[in-house]
Amino acid sequence: MSRRSQPETPAPGTIGMRAAWGAVTVFALAYPLMYVVVALLRDGHPFELEWMEGAVVGHVRRVLQGQPLYVAPSLHFTPFIYPPLYFYLGALVTKFTGLGFTPLRLLSFAASLGTIGLVFMTVRHGTSRRLPALLGACLFAASYREGGAWFDLARVDSVYICAVASGIFLLRRDQPWRSGALGGFAFALAALTKQSALFIAAPALVFLLVADWRRGIAFGGTFALLVGGATLVLDRASGGWYSFYVFDLPRHHPIIGQLLRGFWTTDLLGAFAIAFAFGAFRFCRMSRGTWRRDGLDLALVLGLVLTAYVTKIRVGSYDNLVIPAHLAASLAFGWGLDRLLEFRMSLSERGAALERFAVTLCLLQFALLLYKPWRQIPTAEHAAAGRQFVQSLGRVSGDVWIPSHPYLAEMAGKPSWAHELALTDVLRRVDSHEHRALMDSLRVALREHRFGLVILDHTGWLKEEAQPYYDHVAQMFGENEKELFWPLTGFYTRPDFVWTPTGDSSAVGRR
Repeated sequence: MSRRSQPETPAPGTIGMRAAWGAVTVFALAYPLMYVVVALLRDGHPFELEWMEGAVVGHVRRVLQGQPLYVAPSLHFTPFIYPPLYFYLGALVTKFTGLGFTPLRLLSFAASLGTIGLVFMTVRHGTSRRLPALLGACLFAASYREGGAWFDLARVDSVYICAVASGIFLLRRDQPWRSGALGGFAFALAALTKQSALFIAAPALVFLLVADWRRGIAFGGTFALLVGGATLVLDRASGGWYSFYVFDLPRHHPIIGQLLRGFWTTDLLGAFAIAFAFGAFRFCRMSRGTWRRDGLDLALVLGLVLTAYVTKIRVGSYDNLVIPAHLAASLAFGWGLDRLLEFRMSLSERGAALERFAVTLCLLQFALLLYKPWRQIPTAEHAAAGRQFVQSLGRVSGDVWIPSHPYLAEMAGKPSWAHELALTDVLRRVDSHEHRALMDSLRVALREHRFGLVILDHTGWLKEEAQPYYDHVAQMFGENEKELFWPLTGFYTRPDFVWTPTGDSSAVGRR
């Protein structure tokens, strides 16, 4: 785990090679710069960039109001299937800034920058070269669009990934007991942000208990104490609802068969095959003197990739679930490039050819991740459509139910309701008591015309349930507004179809 003391790699012997590495560096540095610009330009957008952001703000509001997150599912509020750390951190930030999208996006933005820095420090530790560490960090920034343009959203993922990256960095440090405990602490924070961190920690723990038992005991003991203790406390405080949402419901997400292979060919190797090839070179050259450190790194990389796999292949997944594999690719890329540069020093004439090949592969890897940054920034027309939408809702008499975007009703001064996805996660278990109770309350609300207006998305979720008691009377967006008010990433959906209580023609129609 200690730093190697070899000298800095000599500069390439030709002006052409120095220029080539310079071009790679400039190309790579364009990605973090591009990401920062995009994130800052869209941070203040007053509407969702992704369809769950508004409900995340609602979760933070409950924390600020002192209300519990993990309660029996209802139409009024049903939580997402995440542990609470992001929501509590978001509440802490909003105490200084006020509630809304901006503070939560800034929290994610800061966490993503932290991850980029941690990739650099993790690759840099144990080497004497800055270039591989810099390119590894830039590769993670370059994965922004491949990961769903997710880094700066009001979602849990960036804080979760930053905690994982912190755990990897700390776990690899010297002093086994101390680094194991600090790594276990960081991984525990990750697991209390998103429970899939458990799958990343498990392979590393198994390896350490076999190969580096002191580090492994400190890591596993700290991790188990914090995660287990928090789970017991939260479960007891919520009457068992914490475990229901965080551990029970995710197990019932069906697997999508075509993704079992598509993950590898499309989501991962299609864009990051070169990065993993560099990593394979590093791990294939493990030596007796470095096998503990290299073995731990391999266990961490495999844990990151397999975690992305087991979550991405399930119903409801999106590109953000591959971000752990992108972190693995970035670390493997930096580690592999460092080992390759070290190896070429042992060659003579063939070393120059190997270096030219490495430069070409680096350029190609970054070229594969090119995207159009302006496509990630909402337009003024998008914001104007949102404001008109909210104004229309404000003219409605009575409550408004927009299950896919309940925050819009609240912006119009109406009560907020549970998000469609949170309800769907509960309703997916058709044989459960929770399913029956929730469907009964939903049918009663529709039958009694509790809502003066129901607006469903183009997917028509709950259309069959609404039809006996509500009439489809209009659409919020006309033919000339086909491109307006769609989210920029995630599930591609928008509120559009207007339903009013049967026999009531006075409610709002098209804007």
